[in-house]
Amino acid sequence: MNESTPKPLPVPEWLDRVNYNADGLAPCIVQDVVTSDVLMLAWVNAEALRRTCETGTMWYWSRSRNEFWNKGATSGALQDVVSLHLDCDNDTLLAMVFQHGGGACHTGAPTCFDPPTGFDSAAPAAPRHIASELLRLVEERDHLRPEGSYTTKLLQGGVDRAGKKVGEEATETVIAAKNAVEGRGTDELANESADLLYHLLVLWRTAGISPYEVVEALRRRR
Repeated sequence: MNESTPKPLPVPEWLDRVNYNADGLAPCIVQDVVTSDVLMLAWVNAEALRRTCETGTMWYWSRSRNEFWNKGATSGALQDVVSLHLDCDNDTLLAMVFQHGGGACHTGAPTCFDPPTGFDSAAPAAPRHIASELLRLVEERDHLRPEGSYTTKLLQGGVDRAGKKVGEEATETVIAAKNAVEGRGTDELANESADLLYHLLVLWRTAGISPYEVVEALRRRR
């Protein structure tokens, strides 16, 4: 199976400006680059940040175990670091990550925080959340390869099989779009577009490209 390789980050120019507490630690807020959800809060020191930049995956300092902690090294829920940021007071960090495997929380939940409450708690899931769930489903299928799974069959077929399906679904999406503008409704277009997106995600996986590489390409073009 294909695994995209995390990319090292340049050492931030602000690394020497971080105001660590008396224990040499600073809090790090961790945010999902796909969904924008806040995943967790952990603690880092200068060495954890150095390891993070060197490996391209998030490293923290565990206060309870008194040791360094490479998130997901044992559970598979790795966090590829996309960018690191220092706040205006130089005492809190923000890590934008691509979350692999299961949830960020040790309980298996997507985040360490409670489900949303309030005026928007019943709102439909945002497109980015649906995309994130689908990304992780494809990733999970690649790791586990469950027998009888359609996604498993596509992954086993590699780029050729996934690419063929992307081509077929793209054609069907165009036909559905033409039908929509001719007054036949948009349900067909919505369904064909969903099929196209799913097969494209599988194609990315078989080719070994991380979704945030596509996001970065879009950012550059913007």
